[in-house]
Parts: sequence; C-alpha cells; structure tokens
Amino acid sequence: MMLRTALYLSLALFSTGALADVAGTLQAMYRDAMVQRATALATNGDQLAASLEAYCAGSAGDAGLAGPRSIWHKAVIRWERLSAVAIGPVLEQRVARRIDFHPTRPRLILKAIQSAPASARDMELIGTPAKGFPALEWLLWTQPVQPATPACAYAVRVAKEIGVEAHMLEQAYKLAASRTLKDQAAQVALGELVNQWVGGLERLRWTHMEMPVRVAGTAGPDAVPVYPRGASGVVATTWAAQWDLLHTLAVGGGAGSLAALLRDLGQGRLAENLAGAVARADAGMAGLDPADKTRILATAKDLAALKGLVENEVAPALGVSIGFSDSDGD
Repeated sequence: MMLRTALYLSLALFSTGALADVAGTLQAMYRDAMVQRATALATNGDQLAASLEAYCAGSAGDAGLAGPRSIWHKAVIRWERLSAVAIGPVLEQRVARRIDFHPTRPRLILKAIQSAPASARDMELIGTPAKGFPALEWLLWTQPVQPATPACAYAVRVAKEIGVEAHMLEQAYKLAASRTLKDQAAQVALGELVNQWVGGLERLRWTHMEMPVRVAGTAGPDAVPVYPRGASGVVATTWAAQWDLLHTLAVGGGAGSLAALLRDLGQGRLAENLAGAVARADAGMAGLDPADKTRILATAKDLAALKGLVENEVAPALGVSIGFSDSDGD
C-alpha cells in the first residue's frame, strides 16, 4: 500500500468553525464507513481460519477447498473495501504490509512452510512477504494445499494472523470513531485522507487496471493481462470493492465525505463538480469486465480525470497539498 511521503497544509485557509467541521467530517467517516467494514473483515478473518482448520483436519469431505476459497474471497473483498483508502489504523499500523504484501513470493512461502511454525511467536520470525492474503491465494489456488500436510498447517497459521490483525483494526476504528480531533490534528488527518484517497484511486486506476493492460499490449493484441488477484478470479470484484470506498469517502451519503466538507466550506459548485466526476467514473466501473481491455482503458481515463480534479481543485480548496506517492508510477 502506498505511503504518501509529504503532507503540507495551509492552515490559514480555515477558520475556527471550519476546523470543527473537518473534525466532524472525519469522525463521521470513521463512524459511518470504516467501523462496519472493519467488523465485517474481523468476522471473515475468524471464519477463514476455522474453515482451513476443518479442511486440514480432513473433515471438509467432498467440498475440499471450496469452503476456504469461498471465505477467502469474502475476506479479501472486505479487506479491499476497508483498505482501498489507507487512513487511520490501516496506515498507522502498516497493516497492508503485514497482510497484503505484493508481489507474492513463492520461494519465501515454501521456506516458511519448511520452518513449520507452531505458534504465533514462531510466525513473528517469518517475513511478511510469506504471509497475508497473497500467500494464502497462492496456497489455495496456485499450489493448493492438501489436508494433514505442513503446507496446510502453515495456511492455518497465516489465516489466524489475518484474523488477529482484523480484530485489531476493528477495535482501532471504533476508538477512532469515538474521539474528536482538535485543530491541527484534524488538519493533519484531513491532509492524510486526501492524499491517501488520491493514492488509492491511482492504485486502482494504474496498478490494478491500466498497467496490466498496457503490459499485455506489449506482448501482442491477444495477450491476456495479468491482474492482481487473478489466480483466485476476483479481479472485477476487487476493483468494485476498492471503488466502493473511494466513492463513499468522496460523495457518500451523510456528513462523512469530501463533498459534504466542501459544501460546509462554501464550495458548493466544486462539490457538484466532484459529484459529477464520480458519477462518470461510476458508469465506467459498473460491470467492468477484466477481458474488455478497451473499456478498461476508457474507464481509466475517467478515473484519471477524477484524480486531476481532486489534486488540482479539491485539495487546494481544502487547504491540502498533494505529496509524492509510491503509486505515482506512470
């Protein structure tokens, strides 16, 4: 996950009343959007470990890996719906690096299996590239684990760690939603939000959608793009999950959105422009097929236009400067 490296805030643009609105908007975002998503992830995290334990014990019957795979799908989608914009605990605790490290490192996963970790303390000695959702995707689809094997036992350990992280996030977001930030802390959090929102949009547009299509294009017109989450077949669902949080934080209902904050600051016309750009992106994202390379590139243009609006008009209006992002790769 991207980590923005520079945040510069223009505090002089805000009156004392506007500062109170910033804090209220951030609290509403956590309360209305993030807590529920973190709770849903925690639920699936527990189910994922339990399902894998049953499979590895040989009690899944003819269903085989169908159960663990289905729950992995639900858990990773809920993770994307929570982490697509890395704000608050996801960013502060660097959770993405611990449970969603990319790219997958098969050699390190095999080495971790050979070490046969028997406890949570043993797992602390294993590097993050061998753990998390990508490692489980590899163990469930690319090299499917068999019951009563060291690989299966390792998959259970990885799933349990995801569950622990998910419960930590649930509690952290509940705490964040219960507190009201003051003055400069609210401004810093707003700067983090806008920058991470732009970074999340760029991760979706470029890393997950456009870049795989462009890379495939260099191999010939019939080459198939290799998308993140492609092994498990949840590419389109992943895109939709990421867009869901981006859409919610930009223009979602209630007081917790960038558009609502713009209106509070007397920037109603800019809020409408933002809503219009999001609506155009909505139309492109709806039902997007990973095989439809032409439509993907067209939708990527709409997302790029939305990014430009937020960087060049929304961020200045909110007194936020956009910093360099690791996802600014094109």
